[in-house]
Amino acid sequence: MKILVRHLFNNLLQPMLYLLLAFTLLFIIADLMDNGSDLLRSGATPGMMVHYYSLQLPSLVIFIVPICLLLATLYSLSMLTRHSEIVAMRASGVSIYRIVRPYMLMGILCFLFTAVVNEYTGPKFAYRAKQLMDSQTQASEDTYFEQIPFENPTSGHSWYIESFDTRTFTMQGITLRQYREDGSDETKITARKGRWLDHRWWFEDGAVQRYDEENNLDGPAENFQTREMRDLTEVPEDFLGEAKPAEYQSSLELRKYIQTHQFLSSETLTKYEVDFHHKLTMPFICIIATLIGIPMGAHTGRKGALSGIMLAIGLFFGFYGLQFTMEYLAKQMVIAPWIGAWTAIIVFAGIGSIEIHRMR
Repeated sequence: MKILVRHLFNNLLQPMLYLLLAFTLLFIIADLMDNGSDLLRSGATPGMMVHYYSLQLPSLVIFIVPICLLLATLYSLSMLTRHSEIVAMRASGVSIYRIVRPYMLMGILCFLFTAVVNEYTGPKFAYRAKQLMDSQTQASEDTYFEQIPFENPTSGHSWYIESFDTRTFTMQGITLRQYREDGSDETKITARKGRWLDHRWWFEDGAVQRYDEENNLDGPAENFQTREMRDLTEVPEDFLGEAKPAEYQSSLELRKYIQTHQFLSSETLTKYEVDFHHKLTMPFICIIATLIGIPMGAHTGRKGALSGIMLAIGLFFGFYGLQFTMEYLAKQMVIAPWIGAWTAIIVFAGIGSIEIHRMR
């Protein structure tokens, strides 16, 4: 049985690798046609362009892996069906669930891989690629600095940062207020510069002003040249959440942003909640691709390759159409955010499971 599983798995893995390479090259070619002239005019070197596309690739994984998995599953099973290998396996007493097990294993592996990349690598590298492109196509490097107001109700901190270098995590013109539960100021810290070193903030050329419970000055301000801010719980990613669009944030960053921005309007928070759930659902598309590809691929060999492939691709894009529609309704506050993001996953997981069960 191990030989059979290895044969099926290898029969799927080879076209999967070829498709990943092909789709990656297609993306690079398409992007070069769109942005290549801008890069050349800006004097970008070949090394810089290689670095740019290496940063872009992790964010593409979540999009190209599902379609590659679907096409590889269709091709693999259609070849097995065309050469009557599946019939021979069934005649030898091998159940259909043992036959599809390697394909489900590949779907789970792709799910885990895309989940890790989508959470920890893709958004971060995509944002770095955007910064690199901006630095080449824009004359000024001021695009790296963002004026950021930030409020953290959990810690009772209210920040205002005049400029923030998202490359080196360096702040300029800091005003930090620590407020009490009743909203009155407890401490106000101002600093000319702040640096993120050794996993904590260091403020330079600043002053600390304390207030009493009646919000009056509690003595003179305490000046300092350099101070280690050990009690601050905010990290650079918190401020990047203010500067970065949702597409460049992980689900954890979006969740933290929602928790610390309850003062925003319900419409704005709803959109962020939909984006949060969308991030969670994206790796599950690999499972959907597998569940669609298995029954369609098994029937492709008997009914013709073109009809089976077109039906599978049609179902796959139908999934994206349903997902887009439901998420649009959720952002319009017609349905709950989690319903908008998860409906397509649940519906097509059910369809795929039923079709696989009918293969018996």
